[in-house]
Amino acid sequence: MAKYHVIIPAAGKGTRMGRTYNKLLIELNDSTILERTIEIFENDSSCEGIHLAIHPRDRETFTTQLEGYSKVKSLVDGGAERQESIHNVLRALSLEDDDIVIVHDGARPFVNQEDVHRLVNTIEQKNAAILGVKAKDTVKVVRDGYVDQTLNRQYVWLVHTPQGSTFKTIKSAYDLALQQDFHGTDDASLLEYAGHAVAMVEGHYDNIKVTTEEDLVYARAMLKERGDV
Repeated sequence: MAKYHVIIPAAGKGTRMGRTYNKLLIELNDSTILERTIEIFENDSSCEGIHLAIHPRDRETFTTQLEGYSKVKSLVDGGAERQESIHNVLRALSLEDDDIVIVHDGARPFVNQEDVHRLVNTIEQKNAAILGVKAKDTVKVVRDGYVDQTLNRQYVWLVHTPQGSTFKTIKSAYDLALQQDFHGTDDASLLEYAGHAVAMVEGHYDNIKVTTEEDLVYARAMLKERGDV
């Protein structure tokens, strides 16, 4: 099993959830969303380091909350957007060109290690890969309130994180995006823009991103189902 480093963007706010503080500090039972996410990688022997992009206002809180996690190696000030935050972390890292780096949303506390390992192994073999699931519903493109086209569901995937590549590849993709003022929707879009083929690794539907109150209800129901109450 290949070793890897993980970058976790954690510089956001809780605006969409009606919070006045970082949504990653919301508790799911006795642990925050961020703690549950970090524990996945802290407990993975293949993970060599966890690196967070944070908002300066959260530095003291995160430093205190995460002091017991030995694999948390750095807390780097993020930027105004996710892309800038991840780029800040990449520029702060000192890694070998072929080291594997994956990026995982702090608000996805249910990804499992098996999927992470399959992703990392795919990166080792194919240079760049992302995690996702096949679309269950029919997907339509809508313009000005009317259906413009119906996509063939056979080829439509819903993209999750982690996503990643080798350190040299992903950093150069972020560097290029900055130089050419390209703004992508995720890490894979920057890799694609830089001309890299990105492999898809099938994950699980429970790797949800907790961004709304409805997501919180679902997340707590998942924990109850797993006996984590």
